Amino acid sequence: MRQYFELVRLFWQQLIRRKSLWLVMALVGFILLVNFTIQSQMKTMTEQGVRYDIATRRAAASLENYAGQIRQGAVLLVLIVAALVAPGSRKDGTTQFVLTLSVNRLRLALAQFGALAIFILLGTLVVHVGYMVAAYHLGILQVPDALFAWLVLFVPLLLLASASFAVSLTRPALVVYALLLGIPQLLLPLLESAFGELKTTVPEILRLGPARFIDNLPLLFPSVTELIVWPRLALPTPERPPFPEWGLETLHTLAAIALWVVLGLWAYRRYDFGSRSLTK
Repeated sequence: MRQYFELVRLFWQQLIRRKSLWLVMALVGFILLVNFTIQSQMKTMTEQGVRYDIATRRAAASLENYAGQIRQGAVLLVLIVAALVAPGSRKDGTTQFVLTLSVNRLRLALAQFGALAIFILLGTLVVHVGYMVAAYHLGILQVPDALFAWLVLFVPLLLLASASFAVSLTRPALVVYALLLGIPQLLLPLLESAFGELKTTVPEILRLGPARFIDNLPLLFPSVTELIVWPRLALPTPERPPFPEWGLETLHTLAAIALWVVLGLWAYRRYDFGSRSLTK
């Protein structure tokens, strides 16, 4: 166990040396900017004679919009950072060095993921505390949300990071971006648009199979943004049908993450790291 924590510390230091700490500092700056913007908005509305309760509701709506942007940005940031940990350690030789110490490659991967988890936890706490400070100033802070809502942000981000990290164990970061970002965000919409234009020009028998394949291809990719309820603790309930199937959405996301993790670990077991001898 002591060896494992030493490895986590090694990869954490490596993550910080690659200037990842600047990402945390950028998060701090963004949260401070959000707080300043909300306070300025409240001050401006009260100076204009807007009633305090109306000004508070408007500021709270703006803060909620910021929360949505934070959720989307956090998902993208986690995918990017998680894909850099393993390739970075291979590039500068840290992986080779650890393997010369006769460390099991699974323990090596767990140590890298442990360092990544610490980084995600730190960023989550920074964002959560800053948001709750703004909510407190508006008088809309809920104690249960302040104490536990960070978990419903941290856990989905960590699960998503595990998929990106698992694939990056044997593949460069650009390949991970192409698989987990390029295909669902760019390629699939282009294919759907292309097949939509062919509906009147191609016989149905020739386009039905590919169209069904394209419709079901998104099931292979996790989508956690809709499932992150932070800064609240409960999923929103629509006022009228159709009601979302949150259970099925959660099951799909977990299955898609598990698929990429299994594929990544399967390739990792067969990956050739090259010579384990020390460089002379």
